[in-house]
Amino acid sequence: MGGREFALKFLLLPCTVLLIVLFWQREMSTFTRENALIKQPAMKNSAQRHMELSTTSSSGDAININESESSTKTWLVVYWSTFFGTRRKLHEKWSKGECPVPCELTSDISRAKEADGFVVHARDPKPLPPIESVPWILQIRENPVYTPILKDTGYMSKFNLLKSYRLDSDFPDPSVLLPNLTPPIPFKNKTGLIMAALSNCEPVRTEYMRQLMKFVQVDSYGACLKNQKGLVGRYGKDKGTDFRDAKSILARQYKFTLVFFNQDCDYFVDAQLHHAWEAGSVPIVMATDKLDEFLPGPYLNHSVIKVRDFKSPQLLADYIKHLSNNEAEYNTYLEWKWKGYGDITGTAIGNYWMPKYPMYCQVCVALSEGRQHKEGLKAIPCNARRFEDWGITKGA
Repeated sequence: MGGREFALKFLLLPCTVLLIVLFWQREMSTFTRENALIKQPAMKNSAQRHMELSTTSSSGDAININESESSTKTWLVVYWSTFFGTRRKLHEKWSKGECPVPCELTSDISRAKEADGFVVHARDPKPLPPIESVPWILQIRENPVYTPILKDTGYMSKFNLLKSYRLDSDFPDPSVLLPNLTPPIPFKNKTGLIMAALSNCEPVRTEYMRQLMKFVQVDSYGACLKNQKGLVGRYGKDKGTDFRDAKSILARQYKFTLVFFNQDCDYFVDAQLHHAWEAGSVPIVMATDKLDEFLPGPYLNHSVIKVRDFKSPQLLADYIKHLSNNEAEYNTYLEWKWKGYGDITGTAIGNYWMPKYPMYCQVCVALSEGRQHKEGLKAIPCNARRFEDWGITKGA
């Protein structure tokens, strides 16, 4: 019996060693694949993606499975970050036909391993997505003066696509929307001259408004140089009507509305312009010199008065008083309300206002085509506004 037991043990020992070696090889192979998935660079060009999705038949001919996978696969975008500190509840899907590729958007971060791209809001910059093997998309509607992370070269370089207020973004997404064509209150029925409702008292625009008030009546309902009551606070509601809607209703009674953006960063044009347009009150705009790109077509390009066109607040006040006494000339600024927008196709803002496909569908298409900035995004510079930029001296 002793000899048989020894022989049996002698035979089992190499079998046991062989099983251990095979198990170790399998585990190392699994670890290598998972590690490669997490650590491989995100910046792949379309040719590399094409090669990875190709195989070879038994006859040696290349079989391209890239197109078939791209057309049947659902491209998943995960909204990774919070939005001003709050976790958003997002879930939308588009089938092929509604979108060139099947597409899904979710804020369910438990699906991170399935993601083809991650969205991060620049005002909620941390934590970053856990996987670097797919593109990261940075979203922002605020300018760099109030979102300094946009000036951080190291941070920006981590992202591959930009969805922002800038019309030169990969996905332009400003807060100024297509205005309606509702006819304005007739000139003779407008009881107010100039309305303002600024809540952020940025020094330069506040000083410009103060100097303008020396030469013409400005009714200020906001926190800055307030001289009128009757408008609910910025974050309040009055009988179910919020600040923005209440402001637009009030502005309908005014011939002009001050639309002074909080900074002059390139392409920074926000919803104030939309509100004045909607109300049929001619906007007096202090803004970036890129403003014209937000005024497409034959009629909207003459729908605003630009502060930049006047050397001083007094000269601007003189022009406003001139228009307030000349109905025909005043109405040329509102001509678009009767004639429409005209042809705005082929412009960045026109494509944003009248898109062929929803925004996140466009993101999915870009991901499916491998479109991205391989070296990451560049920092977005912008210096704070200065008094001399607008021809004024503080306290004058």
